[in-house]
Amino acid sequence: MSEKMKQDSINNIEELRKQFPELSERVYGKPLVYLDNAATSLRPLSVVDEWTQMSTKCNANLHRAVHHLADIATKKYEDTRAFVARSIGAASASEIIFTSGTTDSVNLAFSFGESMVKSGDEILVGEAEHHSDIVPWQMMCQRKGAILKRIPVDDNGQLDLEALKKLLSPRTKLVCVAHISNVLGIVNPISKIASIVHSSGALMLVDGAQGIVHCNVNVQELGADFYAFSGHKVYAAPGTGVLYG
Repeated sequence: MSEKMKQDSINNIEELRKQFPELSERVYGKPLVYLDNAATSLRPLSVVDEWTQMSTKCNANLHRAVHHLADIATKKYEDTRAFVARSIGAASASEIIFTSGTTDSVNLAFSFGESMVKSGDEILVGEAEHHSDIVPWQMMCQRKGAILKRIPVDDNGQLDLEALKKLLSPRTKLVCVAHISNVLGIVNPISKIASIVHSSGALMLVDGAQGIVHCNVNVQELGADFYAFSGHKVYAAPGTGVLYG
């Protein structure tokens, strides 16, 4: 790499850093180094500026008022829904439900169980799931008299797909797995898992909290029936999330 290319690269990095004001902060007398993006990403100026515009120029009830500011606010809100749909390859904006985050999305998805799961039915959950993708299903199974089964992982932390095939039965209603493990960073072969799950007639929910950050997500290519993720990991405001279904 030439010296000019090196300098251009450094300049580009510095310009990028300027888009995140917190990176100009100093901690214990030293420049801030932020390594917690897997938990919450910093928000760039473009997001902060848009939020300020929404708060100061068109703060109004969404979908419930007919005056000018409400029209603008509602359009921006629905434009965002359409943007999210395009970004994750959804077939329609109507497949995007806004939530307060991944956990809320999973909790909302389990309403599927309220209408579709009955006593004796089965829910399969990956052994290495985040607890927010385990507890709702435990609670639902207890309430409905359904059976919760775990999909084991091998010594490398990979989901055992042969075990999954054996666990699936006509009673299986839903399979819940993470796109990427929040503990090990393992990327699960979601499209392959979806094919196995759908061959049994079951549906699949994908916890995409980390997948949305590190993968180019196309829900139709993945074969996900539900895909849940948070906004605060992808530069958006805290208290925002998406359930695709």
